[in-house]
Amino acid sequence: MKKKLLLAPLMAVLVACVVLFSGCGGPSVEELITNDLTSQFDEIKNGGDDFLSGLEEASGDEFEQLGIDPKEYAKSYLEGFDYKIGDVTVDEDKGTATADVTITCKSMNKIVEDFATQYQEKIAALDTMPSEDDLYKMAGQVMVDVTKAAKTKDTKVTFKYTANDDGEWSADDSATTEMMNAMMN
Repeated sequence: MKKKLLLAPLMAVLVACVVLFSGCGGPSVEELITNDLTSQFDEIKNGGDDFLSGLEEASGDEFEQLGIDPKEYAKSYLEGFDYKIGDVTVDEDKGTATADVTITCKSMNKIVEDFATQYQEKIAALDTMPSEDDLYKMAGQVMVDVTKAAKTKDTKVTFKYTANDDGEWSADDSATTEMMNAMMN
């Protein structure tokens, strides 16, 4: 089985889970940032249709080849997902802000590690070599089982915001990297 084919569905999950923050406007900068984070994380936490549709689209044929329903997989991966917004620090003179968030989610690195171990064990225990299609389906089932069994862990993340010339606040490009790191950790 090609390693690339197994990583593609995982990357699709990560891409779909990446939080893209929109610009803000309103009462205080702290409240705007908190509201922005809340709406973005609630979409993930509640498994909103937009989020699940994005995952399904991003996964392409890889999940199908593995016999995995993308929406069901996302629900399994996001089971236990939570977040807590901590301090939001704003320097309006510099047009910068940071928001500390604790993200509770399953570790994709741990899922991949457990998948590799369990899939190799399953292959080693076979008496005969199944068809390629059966191997893909077996891999998909192991991935689903490992994901369901994965435990959540807390990761502290700092999201950076900046204001543009019109005074509109938005998350820096580093937000994507920070979110991916939290999900991989």
